[in-house]
Amino acid sequence: MSGSASEFRLENSFRRRLYFFSGMIVFTLTAYILQLFNLQIVQGSENSLKAERFVRRSESIPADRGQIFDRNFITPETSQPLVSNSASLDVILNTNLLKNDPKKVKEFLYKFCESLSIPLAYYEKDLQENRLLKKIKSREPFVLLEGISREQQERILVLDNINRYVYLVSSPARIYHMGPGLAHITGYVGKPTTNDIQEKEIKSYQLVGKGGIEALYDTILRGQDGFRIQKRNTEGNIEEERVIEHSIPGNNLILTIDRDLQIAAYRALKGVRGTVIALKPTTGEVLAMASNPSYDPNILSGKNKQDRANHFGRVTNNGGFLNLAIQSKFPPASTFKVLVALAAMESEHKISYDPKQTFSCPANFTLKSTFKGVPDQVFYNWDKKNHGELNLAQAIEKSNSVYFYQLGYKLGAEPILAYSRLFGLDKKTGIDLPGEITGFVPSSEWKKRTYGNKWFDGDTVNLSIGQGFISVTPIEMALFFMAIINNGKIYKPYIISEVRSPLDNSIIQKTEPTILRDVPLKKSTVEAIKEGLYLVGYSGTASGVMNAPGLPEVAGKTGTAQTRRRGASSSNHAWFIGYAPFNAPPDKQVLVATFVEYGVGGAASAAPAAREIFKAAFPPGSYPRTDRTRVKTMEEEAPVEEEAF
Repeated sequence: MSGSASEFRLENSFRRRLYFFSGMIVFTLTAYILQLFNLQIVQGSENSLKAERFVRRSESIPADRGQIFDRNFITPETSQPLVSNSASLDVILNTNLLKNDPKKVKEFLYKFCESLSIPLAYYEKDLQENRLLKKIKSREPFVLLEGISREQQERILVLDNINRYVYLVSSPARIYHMGPGLAHITGYVGKPTTNDIQEKEIKSYQLVGKGGIEALYDTILRGQDGFRIQKRNTEGNIEEERVIEHSIPGNNLILTIDRDLQIAAYRALKGVRGTVIALKPTTGEVLAMASNPSYDPNILSGKNKQDRANHFGRVTNNGGFLNLAIQSKFPPASTFKVLVALAAMESEHKISYDPKQTFSCPANFTLKSTFKGVPDQVFYNWDKKNHGELNLAQAIEKSNSVYFYQLGYKLGAEPILAYSRLFGLDKKTGIDLPGEITGFVPSSEWKKRTYGNKWFDGDTVNLSIGQGFISVTPIEMALFFMAIINNGKIYKPYIISEVRSPLDNSIIQKTEPTILRDVPLKKSTVEAIKEGLYLVGYSGTASGVMNAPGLPEVAGKTGTAQTRRRGASSSNHAWFIGYAPFNAPPDKQVLVATFVEYGVGGAASAAPAAREIFKAAFPPGSYPRTDRTRVKTMEEEAPVEEEAF
């Protein structure tokens, strides 16, 4: 009985084990079949492609970067691009045919240089043993030459000891049709750095934006690469090629820039160091922005690394990468007198000031000393002449410094500095370009902290003509004059108008005008200032340049800033900021700001540069001048230049 029970237990135990192992086998087979079904059927196409890419060579197809057009764009086919693409040929070494042997690769490089008359130093880095070994082991193409000439191509094809080891591939090249004339806006493209590859998910063969909108809008312009699969024979020749994914070009950018105005702006700076900015005052659109010295983005984006290195060095030494419009700051000089007048008229609670009242304006202003033993301080007018009695409009017209010495001294520094901050002279404008800096508006606290003494009346007198501690960028000062045109409204400046699809030209993104700040101003304040600005171009410091046949009526202000190189007038910086046509609605006007380093005087160099923009923007007869009686308040002949002290 006990034996029977024991046998029964053994039989049950065996049966359970049999069921368990049978279940495991069934489960494993089921899982295997399901996975096989998934791999072969569900993911069959994808896995087949992966397998094919594994056993054959897969190669990326770089996407064309988006093109860049000016404000007159209609369609890519009918519009002339500012920046476009072209194809070039690169020479790639097939290291497999050299058995990936560093010694044989080195020997080939010697032959290659000798046959094509290329200095061996061109491959100095590639010939370093560690670098060469790393390059061979990587699966990336071993590029010998980029963008070869037709002559080089022909020589490679006829030299059997060369062409059997290399193959030619097409690669994209960037063309900047305006070259240095638009360089500070476009930027250029180049190979990615190690940081670019690690941080921006950029592949080593791709081009990346360097500066300007190429950098700021890099991801929008870059597009999506495709790839193809190639089967090569033992000699490296392609036996079969199949495109798996076609590349998708990057989006096109439409700029607010007007090509003709941009050309005029760049040409106006020939031979000088300076900048020109042209804006639509009622939207903030940048119609032109040029800075000189500049650089050639075609060279820096080109395929010749020696040319790139040489040009980069020259531009760096010359300061040509600096966009003076947004990356430099200087004393605003006499252009700042407009802000002083505005602050005085808007601060009636502090002083009793009527722009029609006159100040006596002799050749100088004497600031009485309040310290025993310290002599009085004398501030001179720019031309050291006695201008007699002047009201505000006449003082702006003649840029009379003595008038503003008195007005600034009477008003005090705080309202002037407060309105400087209110109009953003110490803030970035937010323009869609990289690298913008801010101007500097001082304060009594800053001076005490920096120099260890208080703010003196002499500092206020200097400030009242835009000298002393204050410094502004040209774009900031242009926006202040925009506020005069718009009765206190300042629009954010912008360069990108639209982002468009390269496939169907549809608008993906559109920039709308944005009010940056809105400073309430009295109508009487704006009218009084505009009257003075009109007289500057009609009978004042800029009339010799702006009151000319064929030009519309121009209102504006000249300025001449002293530098630390005191003495000769050639050490002074020159400003002109103005708008035209004066008799047109604001939405039809163009605002222009020009700055020239060591330009002698505002009317001598800055105003002539601005005149070229107005000539390009308004052909003769487009805005006839009004029949207005000339105001002869001072000398019959207009001055040819001004000095600010």
